[in-house]
Amino acid sequence: MGTERTRVRLIFISQPKGAPKWPSIHFDPHRRAEQLREILRRRLPEIEFIGGDVVTSSDKMSEIAGRISLGEDGIAVFNLGSSWGLNPILKADLPTLIINDPLLFGGAGMIAHSQRIRREGARAVIISTTDWDEIDRKFRLLHVISSLRRAKFLSIGGGPGADREIMGAAVERVPVDELNRSYEKADEEEARGIARRWMEGADAVVEPSEEEILKSAKLYLAMKELMEERGAVGIAVDCLGLFYAGKLPAYPCLGFAQIDDEPGLISACENDIASLLTKFVVKLITGKPSFLSEPDMDSSRDLAIYAHCVSATRMAGLDEEPEPYIIRSHAEDDKGAALQVRFRPGIPVTVVKLIPDERRILLLRGESLGAFVSDRGCRSKMAVRVPDAQRLLENWQHSWHRVVVYGDYARDFEHLARLIGFDVCYEGV
Repeated sequence: MGTERTRVRLIFISQPKGAPKWPSIHFDPHRRAEQLREILRRRLPEIEFIGGDVVTSSDKMSEIAGRISLGEDGIAVFNLGSSWGLNPILKADLPTLIINDPLLFGGAGMIAHSQRIRREGARAVIISTTDWDEIDRKFRLLHVISSLRRAKFLSIGGGPGADREIMGAAVERVPVDELNRSYEKADEEEARGIARRWMEGADAVVEPSEEEILKSAKLYLAMKELMEERGAVGIAVDCLGLFYAGKLPAYPCLGFAQIDDEPGLISACENDIASLLTKFVVKLITGKPSFLSEPDMDSSRDLAIYAHCVSATRMAGLDEEPEPYIIRSHAEDDKGAALQVRFRPGIPVTVVKLIPDERRILLLRGESLGAFVSDRGCRSKMAVRVPDAQRLLENWQHSWHRVVVYGDYARDFEHLARLIGFDVCYEGV
């Protein structure tokens, strides 16, 4: 997932040493730029930095702007001191980070930059922080944007128009017969080992038989084979429609959970390509799998209960301990094998959905109250405290699916929206 390096033009702006300026007449921008280049190389190996010029005049800035090419994925400008000449860079129309030197007090001109970005509607984000982790996250947004242009998603069960692009990512339609052929070829012993591992990791196995779970493991291997053969990082399946029509040998729920728990890959049920795209972006930004779900509301307690019959288990991070889970049947028809994940309480969550056709990102900040335990509705359910459940219900937009991730990443998605020219809509406020 996003293994190719992202090409970012690096620019430093200031006044020369000896000129009166913030942070000081004695400040040497060339020396500081060299320090920052080394920090960036060490912290961001996934970024290929090009350029790295120190710009101390408006003429030099215009010259640099003339070198910017379409082969670059973004621009990062470090503001090292009193500087105002940013217009040529903003007109390049590339995703741009304007970063105040983390030493601070080099920031004269940053307010002018902020006003200019808003006035011109530039695809730029302005950052002033001493926290390098925060700066890393903003560079990660540039990596997200470039990774989308290299990504391929598979659509199993999509209609004839399924072959398309979505935010630069290729969506390739694959007939369900092809998935079923891979299922029939799946190695029985390998699948049995995967099924056994799933069962041993579960707190309990309730309805499904071992043979039913084995079918889920074979379907997982089939999905992985298709993804590997076609160079895809994501797969969406019209699971309900195909299973109800007798065209799938098993529900893909357990396989989806396994895919999401692995580095670099994502999945989505009900052939929801927009949610697949959202999960791809979420995993790149946060480094965590997420929970594709649909809601119910309790306005008396300002709760949204996000539910589905599948979730990643490594919600806290790929290197963290998985959440406890129970293997259940699919709730709506009591067939197949699905997953009931016990989400943890007392942590912030971000609920998000990218809507490319409308150039919008839907966002909500909430707090997980943990698993909502009930046999009604889908198996995995997370109770989330929201700002206003009644308003969330009354103003609901764009289909039913939402993607939930542990942690407060709303600001990162706001900044992503600016870099790609999307609007942000906060739900339930």
